[in-house]
Amino acid sequence: MRYGADERTSRRSVRSCLSQRISHGTSVSCARPSVSFRAVDAEAVARVLATAPVFSALSETERSELVTHLRARRFSRDEVVFHRDDAAGHVYVILSGSVKVAIPDEEGHEIVVAVEREGAVFGELALFDDAPRSATVTALDQTQVVTLAREDFLRVLERSPRATREILRLLARTVRRASGRIEDLVFLDVPGRVAKCLLDLATAHARTDVELTQDDLAAFVGATRVSVNRALADLEALGAIAVGRRHIAVKEAALLRKQVRY
Repeated sequence: MRYGADERTSRRSVRSCLSQRISHGTSVSCARPSVSFRAVDAEAVARVLATAPVFSALSETERSELVTHLRARRFSRDEVVFHRDDAAGHVYVILSGSVKVAIPDEEGHEIVVAVEREGAVFGELALFDDAPRSATVTALDQTQVVTLAREDFLRVLERSPRATREILRLLARTVRRASGRIEDLVFLDVPGRVAKCLLDLATAHARTDVELTQDDLAAFVGATRVSVNRALADLEALGAIAVGRRHIAVKEAALLRKQVRY
């Protein structure tokens, strides 16, 4: 795709401003581009925001306005981004890496409700009420995100019907995913839930490798690790998957689909 001179200049300004914010962690005006920046961070932010849900619906001018309020954060593997019941108020966009969204109980057990990767938006419920976080989010590997305060984003949403529609679409997807999980838990046996989970994650992330530990997979499908390990061994014997350390490769999706019988 080709862009006019004004749009190319705007993109360079956004990337320059982003890099200054990420490097220094301070508020930087985007009115005057800087040439001293870390291109890898700036390019990553510009690329992800241009394709991320909700943010992609904004114009270049609107995204440039948001840039002045972004904060960048990095998380190591297994580091908690935020806990359930923490005070909320920011939305997150994943620049690189992946996170799991889980609901824990008082005894330390948890149900994994989603795995999100680069370009995904999470914590969006904080945009609409003052309730605490409804889930715990943990980095699955080295992960970098940018955060935006609710009040800053709402100011832009108030002027952008397209972005508002995208938010509604994002929330609808979350509701559909939750209702689908309930259906799976009620109507599928453990092997079926494991197969369905692997298919869903591989499809959602457009890749054949599902980076998830067996403990996380057990929490995802609502089963014990023993029963999940047994299901994985059977699927591997069929040639449907290959089990590795902290990841599972989907080799034959058709064989997995045969295990999903409602």
